[in-house]
Amino acid sequence: MKQLNVWTLAIFIAASGITPLKAQSDASGGLTLAGAVEMALKRHPAIEAADAYSEAVKDGIAAAQAGRYPRVDFVESATRGNNPVYVFGSLLTQGQFAAPNFALSSLNYPPALDNFRTQFTAAMPVWDAGQTSRRVQDARLEARGAVKGGERTRQEIIFSVIQAYLNGLMARESVRVAEASVEAAAADLTRAQARSEQGLAVPSDLLSAQVQLAQAREDLLREKNALALADAALNVAMGVADNSPVALGSQLQEATFEAGTLEERQQRALVARPDYHQAQAGEERAANERRRARSEFLPTFNIFGTWEQNNQTFLTRGNDNWIAGASLNFNLFDGGARRARLKASEARQRQAEAMRNQLALSIRLQVRRAYLNLTTARDRVDVSRGAAGQAGESLRITQNRYEAGLATITDLLRAETQHTAAQRNFLNAFFDYRLSFAALELATGELAADSAAVRQ
Repeated sequence: MKQLNVWTLAIFIAASGITPLKAQSDASGGLTLAGAVEMALKRHPAIEAADAYSEAVKDGIAAAQAGRYPRVDFVESATRGNNPVYVFGSLLTQGQFAAPNFALSSLNYPPALDNFRTQFTAAMPVWDAGQTSRRVQDARLEARGAVKGGERTRQEIIFSVIQAYLNGLMARESVRVAEASVEAAAADLTRAQARSEQGLAVPSDLLSAQVQLAQAREDLLREKNALALADAALNVAMGVADNSPVALGSQLQEATFEAGTLEERQQRALVARPDYHQAQAGEERAANERRRARSEFLPTFNIFGTWEQNNQTFLTRGNDNWIAGASLNFNLFDGGARRARLKASEARQRQAEAMRNQLALSIRLQVRRAYLNLTTARDRVDVSRGAAGQAGESLRITQNRYEAGLATITDLLRAETQHTAAQRNFLNAFFDYRLSFAALELATGELAADSAAVRQ
């Protein structure tokens, strides 16, 4: 009657309800779901890459703002030559021009001359038709989009960890069910052998029990392989080596979630989804690019200045000079390049708007799919719970009838198979329910390390 006690306990657990899954360490100190999520948020390469990109584009803001300040350059150069114009000009800038240099032979065939020039130049835009401001705005929008992209990456990582962790719990429960099935099949084979020895069963009953046991052992091997793969997938989801040891500190248990209404969830998604905000930033960038293209039709005004010193040798001091000025630049004709850039920016703005609208439709559909999947999974939990209890009771009755000689081995094996299937359906139901809620939180853009999908 040992096997009967095992199934009676399983029936009691299925029929009496399931306690909520706590995202805390158990007495053995195993890894909890919250701990797995925390580890992934610290160590996953995708998050590191998103953070690095966000940091890079933030530095782009400072680079764009630099266009508002003067630019100062230092140049140190050394030249040598006997070009008449070069020699004549260099002597003047060095302050070394003398009366003998007016001789025709010196003017036409001057000797080679060295010139060491030290130069500082400065330039500053006074008005650039707002182009620098547009570049700064574009950098800020890109940085905002990068931050939102990083937030979405974190949500996707959290979901992948939840999925992998639940898969790990599911794989462990499946191994337990498979082990119980092997134990039950072995007990059935023992019964069949006893009845065969007593002359109460035909040889085919014994063969059927042996086949059932072989199939149960094969199923157990598959479930153990699935468990090993599930642990490797969880490690990868957390950003660690796939062969790291895994000891989960929870069991696959049922929880209750508040889903709200579909309309409410869809509205919240368009407010909370980071990728939707990223698309909005992209649309604003396209509009900003169009305004910058229009500003190219306006003139620009700059001021500049130069100070330099020219010497015949590197160590001696020569003559210095300076020059300062201002320039107004207004392009009259560029072959239509500016107009083409303006038209292209207008088309990109329409494209960005259309892509944002398409994303909004896609988000609403994603929320609807996740919401309906959650509703279906919740109903399946109730149905499968009852079915598991009924299958367990049917197995108990069939076992008693078989021992009394009122049922065949076929009836018993069928009841065993139905009970195992009912248990698997029950596990699958609340696995899907938990994962569906996480998918709904992901679809609405509200999945976080402290979400109910992680903490319950």
